[in-house]
Amino acid sequence: MYKRLLISLLLLFIIICTGTFGYVLIEKWRFFDSLYMTVITIGTVGFHEVMPLSYSGKIFTIWLIVFGIGVGGYALANLSAFIIEGHIRNVFRSRKMQKRINQLNNHIIVCGYGRTGVVIINEFVKSKSPFVIVEINTDLAEELKTNGFLVLEGDATDDEILEQAGVHRAAGLVTTLPNDADNVYVTLTARGMNPKLRIVSRAIDDLSSRKLMRAGADKVISPYAIAGKRMANLFIKPGIVDFLDVMTQSEEFELKIEEVRIEKTSALINKRLRESNIKGETGGATIIGYLDTDEKIMINPPGDLLLHDGLILYALGTNEQIQRLLDLAK
Repeated sequence: MYKRLLISLLLLFIIICTGTFGYVLIEKWRFFDSLYMTVITIGTVGFHEVMPLSYSGKIFTIWLIVFGIGVGGYALANLSAFIIEGHIRNVFRSRKMQKRINQLNNHIIVCGYGRTGVVIINEFVKSKSPFVIVEINTDLAEELKTNGFLVLEGDATDDEILEQAGVHRAAGLVTTLPNDADNVYVTLTARGMNPKLRIVSRAIDDLSSRKLMRAGADKVISPYAIAGKRMANLFIKPGIVDFLDVMTQSEEFELKIEEVRIEKTSALINKRLRESNIKGETGGATIIGYLDTDEKIMINPPGDLLLHDGLILYALGTNEQIQRLLDLAK
């Protein structure tokens, strides 16, 4: 459709140029008078000739009417189809997108597709976590839609947009907008709409971090602070940094840390950690921590830790080992 429209407009331009210079050469008219005569002839508006036409000029005008009206009608038809079909296509695509978003539950809303948002989305794709992106930039939103992502084009600070993104059904929200004030506003709005929502926000400075926590963010991440600490540790504790990189990022080892919840139907219920033989049952998964009754993360749990319904364990292992542990915990 787009190619056909360009071709028809190019043909129309050629006809107008031919008509204009034809009158200049045949009737010796000025350029503007020739252009005017060409346009009213192709447009069939019924005005009188600019000046009386010679015999050659009349023959040329007949030619111009036949070809000009044909090409003009073809261009107009393509332009109308492009506008109407494009609008209808966008309406249907938006409705289809909203229908898919409405089917999401316990998903994550990502506000802003910037440099940080790209990394977040890539990680969600790897972990197969359901998410929807809210992006105000039209070009970026279209690119994301083309790549198959669920996207809402709009301002994340707008209550209606968050509503459309399913904030009441969502499990979490990540806001990485370039402006800290916008992140504060999104956090405050989302917290009011869903008190149980887990909210993680990016912040540039410490003052904004405190405001975001007061606004209702569960976690505030400062990329500059994290990057600075990591760069410093590369000099202070380079071995530990390399070791953690191997554990969490190396494709060779495929290790990851996973949160595992013990269900009441699990075979692990009412067993001590040392009795559970989790490492043997899973082929090597290691319990490195747990969440105690005060919701504090405890590292290196004791062997006499009682495994009960709802206990959160933190395990280290390969994808296969972690999956076995998740099955064992059900």
